[in-house]
Amino acid sequence: MLMPVLVLVAFVLHIHLGSFAYADADTVETVTVSITSPEGKPPVRVAKRMEASVATVGNHVFTGRSVAEIAAGKNAYERIVSDVIGRVLVGYSVEEVHISPGRVTQIVVTITPWGDVVHDVHLEMDFGNLSPDVVGLITKDMGDLEELLAGVLVGLPIDSLDWAGGVSKTVIRELLTAQLPEFRSNFDIVSGTQTTVKLSLAPQGPVVQDTRVTLRSRTIPNVLLWKAKPAVEEAAKMMNGLPVAFVERHSAYFNTRLAEVVKDQPVAKEYGLTLTPEVIAGKQTQIQLKAETTKYRLTLEGYVDMGREDDNTAIKLHAGKFINSSDELFTEVEFIPSSVSWKFYPGWSHRIGTTTYAGLKYDISDKDNILWINQNFGSDWSLRLEHASSTEGDEIGLRYKIHDFLSAEYVVGEHENWLRLIGHL
Repeated sequence: MLMPVLVLVAFVLHIHLGSFAYADADTVETVTVSITSPEGKPPVRVAKRMEASVATVGNHVFTGRSVAEIAAGKNAYERIVSDVIGRVLVGYSVEEVHISPGRVTQIVVTITPWGDVVHDVHLEMDFGNLSPDVVGLITKDMGDLEELLAGVLVGLPIDSLDWAGGVSKTVIRELLTAQLPEFRSNFDIVSGTQTTVKLSLAPQGPVVQDTRVTLRSRTIPNVLLWKAKPAVEEAAKMMNGLPVAFVERHSAYFNTRLAEVVKDQPVAKEYGLTLTPEVIAGKQTQIQLKAETTKYRLTLEGYVDMGREDDNTAIKLHAGKFINSSDELFTEVEFIPSSVSWKFYPGWSHRIGTTTYAGLKYDISDKDNILWINQNFGSDWSLRLEHASSTEGDEIGLRYKIHDFLSAEYVVGEHENWLRLIGHL
């Protein structure tokens, strides 16, 4: 309200002082303003707003007028400018206005507060139903907001808070736009010598409606991770109701918090697991719980092939021991119910980078050497290629993980193609 009122008053002032106008070589090019007070200058942001408002009046009235004209009517100008400022700066008395005419005309305004002034500012935050962990994160993002508000409001007359409070709201909004762009803020200022600023936050944009925990492991059966899942699901609830963008920006924080939850789970200690949660933010936020061990690999799968004539069901156990960070010695045992037969595949695996595995295994039953390579694409897709020394043993399989315990693979063989459903514990 302060700036529009002063502009309007400046226009009226310009009309009333028109009688002083006459041409002169030196004219006013700009106006500078300084606000002073015997009791100390008002808070910096408030003083700047006052100075900008008075400068608006000064520029409308003085810019373009001759310096001699301003000097001739100096007393009248000072008296009327004092009256204008006194009517607008509620809570202050204007003691003196001093105008120094020149191309850069200077206006010095001396004011004193009347009535009680603000001695202290207390900030009350309303975080709704957010968890204490999230409240701490938001508070950290906000910085020392209470101290900033004190720098704006302490020392102001209580009666001036109706308009000066707008300055504090501008300060808060500027800060929160930079520090918490995912929230919008609402304010209520309760004026008094002990002024209270009540601030509440509301999410902007899409919010997390639900969280879902999925299990991922290439070294142990997923069923062994099941005991750790409830603890992660409970901790993940802290993200419900938060803006998706906020969770995304602080994904490292939420990953760390969830990692702290799972690291003390008995299953991690029992099997020497490294449990790593990964937050994928969205309206339906996913937490992928990845579990790996550097000691061994144990998996159990059962599959059914649709579109294949023979041996279309099987159960396969993989048991391996890591001999270093990249190499594994393993044995695979496959049971085929249709022929009630067993197959044994001792072998070796070598990791290339972080997503590629290659190796050699030997089919004891058929006395066949099999070269293979497996390429992972993210957490759900993988491509398998196998080349056997026999002419009918080559396979290419593209696998997609549908669920923690179910995958589908399309297999291209030497003479036929089929769809394989794979259940894995």
